[in-house]
Amino acid sequence: MEAESTKVVDSTQSRLLDVYIKRIETSEELEELYEVCQETNTYPIFPTHIAIKKDTIVGCFSIHSPTVYWWMNPNTVTIRESLPIFQACDTLMSEHGNHSYIIPCEPESPFFGILSKRLDTVKTQGGDDFKLFLNKG
Repeated sequence: MEAESTKVVDSTQSRLLDVYIKRIETSEELEELYEVCQETNTYPIFPTHIAIKKDTIVGCFSIHSPTVYWWMNPNTVTIRESLPIFQACDTLMSEHGNHSYIIPCEPESPFFGILSKRLDTVKTQGGDDFKLFLNKG
């Protein structure tokens, strides 16, 4: 069976671009992506698809990223009280087969310090301070 891929169409010029999207299916493709990303000192987060231009990986994205969006009231939850809450979250994620996952947190959050001490930080190309955007379908 041929690998699933999607051509990207430039609607303004009604022609196919020299770019296509391919689902990552082998460890070799994933390793090649990691090598390409090292050129820009980045590490892709749970990549599921690669963008290819002229037989070269030029990008990637994830359509399935185990991510925990959370909130705790800093006026009523202490750092110490947050630990069993985060542990419960970790247990639930593990029960669903997600042993690695993303936990966004703003540097201004009082819980940022505890997360920084206990978890690895994902190194992004532009630095660690970034915004999340919601595409409402």
